[in-house]
Amino acid sequence: MGVYSDLLIGLTALLIAICGVAALGWGWLPSWRRRRIVRPRLFGWAQLTNAAALVVHLVGGLLIQDPYVRSTVTMSGAWVLVLGCLLNVQAERPARNR
Repeated sequence: MGVYSDLLIGLTALLIAICGVAALGWGWLPSWRRRRIVRPRLFGWAQLTNAAALVVHLVGGLLIQDPYVRSTVTMSGAWVLVLGCLLNVQAERPARNR
C-alpha cells in the first residue's frame, strides 16, 4: 500500500469514528442516514466498530512484517468489519413489539 492510501484509510477511520461518537453522545446522525436509522446508539457502536476494523487493517498492513501474523491480523480486522456491518443493519431495523 502506498502512503496516500494509508493516509486515506486513516482519515476515513477518523471520520467514521467521529460520526460514531456523535451518534453515541448526542444522537446525531448524518443527514443521508436519518430516515433509515431507528436506533442511533446502536448505529454509533456500529460506526466505532467499523473504524476499529479499519485501524486494525491499517496497523496490520503497516507495522507487522511477518506475513502469517499480518494475514491473521488483517483477517481479524475483516471479521470486525463484518460485525460492524451487522450492527449497522440492526440499527436500521425497528425493535420488535411484544
